[in-house]
This record gives sequence, structure tokens and C-alpha cells, in this order.
Amino acid sequence: MSDADDRFVEALAGELVPLLGPRIDLLEVKLERPAAGRVRITVLVETSAGPQRLVEEGDSLTLIAAAHIERAPIHRLADGFREVVDRSTMTSRG
Repeated sequence: MSDADDRFVEALAGELVPLLGPRIDLLEVKLERPAAGRVRITVLVETSAGPQRLVEEGDSLTLIAAAHIERAPIHRLADGFREVVDRSTMTSRG
């Protein structure tokens, strides 16, 4: 990875952390160029359901990063919902 890619990944991580929220830990952001003109960004997070790998791939680095940024609040909401449902399921059984 080039220095520019390193800076891009660092900036993306900085944007994702507040969008993911306090209960989701950002473990890793990885940028790959698997083929000519293709880009893959893999984000590894720790959620209430365990580690999850979020992968976006395409032709445009900025569009792929934007997709991760757009989806981060969705993962935050899903994680919160999962916690509420898990707690309500546990209390209704007991």
C-alpha cells in the first residue's frame, strides 16, 4: 500500500468510528487492489454478535469508502436492535 492509501485508510477509520458508535469497536480497515482498476475495502468490527467483516468492492475508491460510511449507522442501529431483542428474549424466558 502506498503512503496515500495509508492516509486514506486512516481518514476513513476516523470517519467510521463515530458513525459506528460506542458499542461497536473498529478493529481494522484494509484497502486492497485485487485487479487492475478494482478496489476492495474490508472493515473488521466487533459487535454484540461477535466480529463481523464488512466488504465493499468496485472501481472507485471514493464510492466504496462512501458506501462504508453510508452503511455504518445501519450497523450501529442493527447492533442496538440485536441487544434489545436479546435482552427481551432472555427476560421473557426467565
